[in-house]
Amino acid sequence: MIRRGQRTSVREAVNEKAESLLSLCGGTVREGTVLIAQEGDELLGVAVLRLHAGEAEILSLVTDPNHRHRGVGRQLVLEMSRRARLAKCTVLRVRISRTDDGVLGFFRGLGFDDTHVALDLVL
Repeated sequence: MIRRGQRTSVREAVNEKAESLLSLCGGTVREGTVLIAQEGDELLGVAVLRLHAGEAEILSLVTDPNHRHRGVGRQLVLEMSRRARLAKCTVLRVRISRTDDGVLGFFRGLGFDDTHVALDLVL
């Protein structure tokens, strides 16, 4: 969880640090609304949310490796959920690999259900 005495804020922003952190997971800032989690000037995590036609999708979610397992990702997802509800979206979706048990467990722990099957043909 977040350290006591520290105030973590989540807000909409785009900056060089956010772009750099997003690049770790192949994300970009041009695809949707960029949210950052930070303590003071220190960037803890970044998320990209797309709202479209009554649905919301988490395009990217990445936490700085030095700040994982402290609740940063959870805070970002909760803020994305709040924004999706305000936009009258009926679902918040995230696409992840079934082979990543940690990420799958993280999202299931936040109440996400496995509702779709995607099949890929590698070309």
